Amino acid sequence: MVARAFLFLSLCLLAYGAKAGPVPFDLNLALPPVVEDSLKPPHCTIAYLMADIGMNDTYAARMRITPDENARISRGKYPCPTTVPPRIGARALDTCTARSANPKTCVYIDMSRGFETDPELRNTSENASRCASDISSHIGMACWKAGGFDVCNSACGDSPQDAIAQAVQRCAEKHGKLCTITASLPVLPP
Repeated sequence: MVARAFLFLSLCLLAYGAKAGPVPFDLNLALPPVVEDSLKPPHCTIAYLMADIGMNDTYAARMRITPDENARISRGKYPCPTTVPPRIGARALDTCTARSANPKTCVYIDMSRGFETDPELRNTSENASRCASDISSHIGMACWKAGGFDVCNSACGDSPQDAIAQAVQRCAEKHGKLCTITASLPVLPP
């Protein structure tokens, strides 16, 4: 009799233990995808082009700037600051230095005359290497080959073709060379 009672209690405990095991924690509470209001004007975006002249690579750095609470929307866009603080350009430079084997080979893409003989950060222009989303939709670059690396200038435009054409013209004026290596990208992130 005791054996039957013990067996019965053992089976009850086993049955209870099977139910008390780990329960999957899936309550089907998956978050829906983020939906953005397509009619809401985008925040100001500042796009920079950076170059790692040691590796002959080009990087784009885009930074979105939260508008002032009193900012007025113009032409369906939030305005960008009239003066961009130097720290934003320094953050753009960080995009290149974080990936480069030698951070000293990172420069702004807009290069001065003589850069090919003295390739230093001080011979590039932060201001001319950026475009703002309230003024232009694309940033372009045009370069020529100087030894082992590209010497470039950049410009802003309302289309890829316009940005490239402006950059080619700027490069030719600054360097007196035919700048046939070109590229462009949107200022706003994809």
